[in-house]
Amino acid sequence: MKNILIENIIHNFEQQRLLCEKMVASAQEQLEILSQAKKVGMPSQVMDIMAERQKLLDDLQVLEVENRALQQQVISELEINEFTLSKLKAKLESEQFANLKEMVNQMGNILKSISEIDDQNQLLMKESLARVNKTKTQVNNQQASKAYNQAKNLK
Repeated sequence: MKNILIENIIHNFEQQRLLCEKMVASAQEQLEILSQAKKVGMPSQVMDIMAERQKLLDDLQVLEVENRALQQQVISELEINEFTLSKLKAKLESEQFANLKEMVNQMGNILKSISEIDDQNQLLMKESLARVNKTKTQVNNQQASKAYNQAKNLK
């Protein structure tokens, strides 16, 4: 007999997966914009994407809290000490266990993709900020030199 709580957890993971797929698409879009804008600085589109991604993260967090509550119920109901695949395998029917395992694996793969893309995004953003700061420093040095020369000429 299928465990309703496990079905709810699987459904919750499916919802999380859909949000994570949107996150991957946003992260990829962010990467493309940053890659194209290497010499220009930080485009405003990146800030829009980051705001969109924050909304997705907020939605994911709500689902994650719900999922953790469901997992706690399963731990109590099945009398296991933690919600892990190894503990659940003997307690669930094989088809349901396979579905849960597949969903967990999909989530892991998607989260890994997001992490890899974000590593690249972070590197490009650091490079962009370094270029902006270098330009500002050069401008400030030029301004300081000009001010010094002006002050020297006033004497």
